[in-house]
Amino acid sequence: MKVQAMKILSRLLLAITFEPKTHDYTQRAWGHDYTFKTKDKGLTAKMEGWGYGISKGDFLLLPHKGNSGNTRFQVRKIEYSSRVPDMWFADVNFAPRD
Repeated sequence: MKVQAMKILSRLLLAITFEPKTHDYTQRAWGHDYTFKTKDKGLTAKMEGWGYGISKGDFLLLPHKGNSGNTRFQVRKIEYSSRVPDMWFADVNFAPRD
């Protein structure tokens, strides 16, 4: 029971202190790139990419195809590769700006 209470408290503290970051992937470069596979008519996607510091809840800013604007996705799940430290795999959701 005590361990479970500590886990709940830990999650609450993380939720209170977490401020999502926005990572700009509009300019592709060596070590800062990605692949993008859409699902659900573009509302969700699976991504693989390279770069550091991305966490669950953060936003990824990507170029919008066919127009000069950008679009934003929020990271729902992310895992970093154990073999290549800056490589990540993520599930993302379309996140239009308010």
